[in-house]
Amino acid sequence: VCFFFFKQKTAYEMQRGLVGSEMCIRDRVSTQSTWDLLKARIQGMAEADKKQYEMIYKGYLKGHNGWVTSMQLGAREGRDNFLISSSRDKSVLIWKLKPEASEEEEFGTPLKILKGHSHFINELSLSNDCAHCLTAGWDGFIRMWDINEGKTVRLFKGHTKDVLSVAFSQDNRQIISGGRDKTIRLWNILGENKYTIESAHNDWVSSVRFSPDKNQDLFFSAGWDRKVKLWNKKNMSEFVPTEPLHFSNQYLSTIAIAPSGAFIAEGGKEGLLKIWSIKQKPDLSFGLEEARHCALNSEINTVAFSPKFFWVACGCDNGIKLFDFMGNALFADIPMQPIEETKKDEEEEEEEEEKGKKPKKAHKIGVLSMTMNNAGNLLFAGCTDNIIRVFEVAEKKAQCNNFNEIDLELR
Repeated sequence: VCFFFFKQKTAYEMQRGLVGSEMCIRDRVSTQSTWDLLKARIQGMAEADKKQYEMIYKGYLKGHNGWVTSMQLGAREGRDNFLISSSRDKSVLIWKLKPEASEEEEFGTPLKILKGHSHFINELSLSNDCAHCLTAGWDGFIRMWDINEGKTVRLFKGHTKDVLSVAFSQDNRQIISGGRDKTIRLWNILGENKYTIESAHNDWVSSVRFSPDKNQDLFFSAGWDRKVKLWNKKNMSEFVPTEPLHFSNQYLSTIAIAPSGAFIAEGGKEGLLKIWSIKQKPDLSFGLEEARHCALNSEINTVAFSPKFFWVACGCDNGIKLFDFMGNALFADIPMQPIEETKKDEEEEEEEEEKGKKPKKAHKIGVLSMTMNNAGNLLFAGCTDNIIRVFEVAEKKAQCNNFNEIDLELR
């Protein structure tokens, strides 16, 4: 299955000063003027090359017995790359990947299963050294797992309701979490609740993220109160905008930060993707300025910046949608097709529906979680049919009939 589209050169190809999809001139200019400088450079590239790319379905991973809620890719020195995923089946799976698999075969096999939560796992976060993993559960707990041992090494107690989001800091020394108790909590790696922001949002805190830029003492949050907030990590205070910002008319479910820390993407129930530039002000405080927006006409469950292209991938209730940041346009809409093994079950259900045994229902497969490899050529999508689908982003090659010959370098 292939989806074809044309794109311009990557950021690296166009200008060495630009860093990947985040389009930021890192360590050379302040983020205050990043967006204006970027537009000026792009406008000056009148003869930028255009290439044809294709989104190729590569295979699937089957092992969960519930919706796949969160995923990350990991790599450890001297070992194979791995995928780690969480689910509403209350478990975490660590997968060994098989990039050489055909689309009819499973793209990976489970190596370990981690169990301990008594309710759904809503999100996971992998440490930068890939030695530990955090999971946020509807049971109100956060667990820290040792990846090698497959055991819980810390239990974080403090939230009074479901924990919806959790994240490691860049140095793996701090942890933030948010949940249905409307609080944001700062923890150390010993499981001690060092600070709590009460009523951080006026409704559930759906997503929290640290800035990946080590020079920014920032973290971010989004909530069901339809707001995105910036926080000072040093004193746990909010950077209050000087003017009201409109994020959404309905609740927000997800945020993602570009690898440079220069942009933030958000989405939720309304189906409106918005991308904001993160700007440092003269007084050294931070604020947001809207850079792009796009109506996707489907609830957005997860967003991810491509590390290679000017794209933001959106996991929606009706599939994956790819947004061209530079061209300010939606350019790919990829529905999730049933896997062969699940088609038989659906056919049996349809027969029962025809006999009047079951009410008819639409077999819509939503995407709840996504992650991409560092090379930007593989996208993993966790779906509501309990299956993880894998897609490759590849430059179209003339007279290439065997897509398995395309090199998939997992990094």
